[in-house]
Amino acid sequence: MNRSYDVIVLGNIIIETINFPNGRIITPVLGSPAAYSSVVLGKLGSRVGLCTKVGSDLPGSFRHTLAQGNVDLEGMKTVGEVTTANLLIYNYLEKKKVEYIHKAPPIEFRDIPKPYIEADLFYACPMDFEVAFSAIEELHHMGKKIFVDLGGYGGATSSEHQRGSKSKLNELRGLLERSYLAKASIEDSLHILEPEKAEASTDRDERDLSNMFHDLGSERVLITLGSRGVYFSEGTSGVVMPSTRCRVLDTTGAGDAFAAGLIHQYLKTGNIEKAIAFGQVTACFVIQGSGGVNIKRMPREDQIHELMSMTNNYLEEKEASKRR
Repeated sequence: MNRSYDVIVLGNIIIETINFPNGRIITPVLGSPAAYSSVVLGKLGSRVGLCTKVGSDLPGSFRHTLAQGNVDLEGMKTVGEVTTANLLIYNYLEKKKVEYIHKAPPIEFRDIPKPYIEADLFYACPMDFEVAFSAIEELHHMGKKIFVDLGGYGGATSSEHQRGSKSKLNELRGLLERSYLAKASIEDSLHILEPEKAEASTDRDERDLSNMFHDLGSERVLITLGSRGVYFSEGTSGVVMPSTRCRVLDTTGAGDAFAAGLIHQYLKTGNIEKAIAFGQVTACFVIQGSGGVNIKRMPREDQIHELMSMTNNYLEEKEASKRR
């Protein structure tokens, strides 16, 4: 049976071990931006396909989780014996280090199944450069809309960083010029643009970082600010959108869930700022649970709208009380 798709997620899923600041360790768990975002998208109701490469060692339970999330797996290829595996080490909840144990092969344009090519949007979210630049170039040549997560293109999950090198940043320029929207965290941005500061906690202005990405060819830049919210910039104008207040248990996957919520709502409305607000509430649900990618952490669309309504009502009442 033929199936049409709203969005195709590109990136290798991983077998992950998470080491928390308090010494707690959980393993093995299903992880990666591709896994989080595709399952969240599927749970929200988007028609999502996943293009990824795995090894024969991939636990069957991981496939089951993806299937539970209504993720189409025609684009999952088993190549060799090893799935990408890593150790995710948190120094504290919003700063991390990634150590790779195994890596599956990269994803090329030829690995994308033909039915996926008709999708409205492609989301490239590698862990460590595994989505080839040439695949992005080919999709752009076909007129496809592409969102890119820079965490795996030199950011925090990458084994190599541009470190402000002009030659390496010029390589990144081609990717940014072909992307409709580029997403990065503050931590990602520092690894790419100012690596000497990436190892330290810093309050580097997100507006300056965003302008640097614009100078490299990105038309729309979205920088996640952790508990402070999100900075979105299009051209010369930018806005900070504060985060939704919620209980935090585990921030793993927060940015990926945010991106998934954003994409889901953008596909429905075409409005980036509305999509950002939806994505922030989506992330709020995910960080209240733990244990990697599992279906129980992922919200339904009606749950997000309900929380957004409650939050808006609270803010309206708070503002009204100030005027009394």
